[in-house]
Amino acid sequence: MKILTILGSPSENGNSTTLARQFNSTAEAKGAEVQTIVLNKLKYLGCQSCMACKDKAEKCIIKDDLKKVLDAFYDADIVVLASPVYFGDITGQLKLLIDRTFSLLTPEFMTGPKRSRLDDGKKFVFIQTQGGGPELFDDVYTRYELVANYLGFASMHHIKGGNLMKHDDATNNPELLAEVSQLADTLV
Repeated sequence: MKILTILGSPSENGNSTTLARQFNSTAEAKGAEVQTIVLNKLKYLGCQSCMACKDKAEKCIIKDDLKKVLDAFYDADIVVLASPVYFGDITGQLKLLIDRTFSLLTPEFMTGPKRSRLDDGKKFVFIQTQGGGPELFDDVYTRYELVANYLGFASMHHIKGGNLMKHDDATNNPELLAEVSQLADTLV
């Protein structure tokens, strides 16, 4: 089983990264192969709305560091996106990638029977951390669950950690870490 984990946080030791690492370590212990990408270390653009991926090419034609990330979606059995919530949404780093996943949709994604260029059966995990309480920002996942649906993911899962103000709050939350491990154990 191949897992693609994409870290949207600019903090290499923040809470969303901690939870993603917990997921990965549990999955690796069960034999999964994990590829982790730190978006903040890459140089890339957002979608340029050129429509080349619908008119001329099967993939995004922008030649930057996101090319390898978008290509990795094809091989992954599970895609994990991890991000803190900043000002009511995911980080800008992750949003730029999500906009570029438009290239993973078929030209007929609005009307045809197959929306996604990805193989069927993939699983989607969305790790969301935030300083605000757990009752806040449910709409964040709802938006990206819709994107995952368009991309053809067979199952979608949400881990949400609230009241995580300091960078090590997730590390000191055994219940949340156990929830992440349990999900990884179930999916792998």
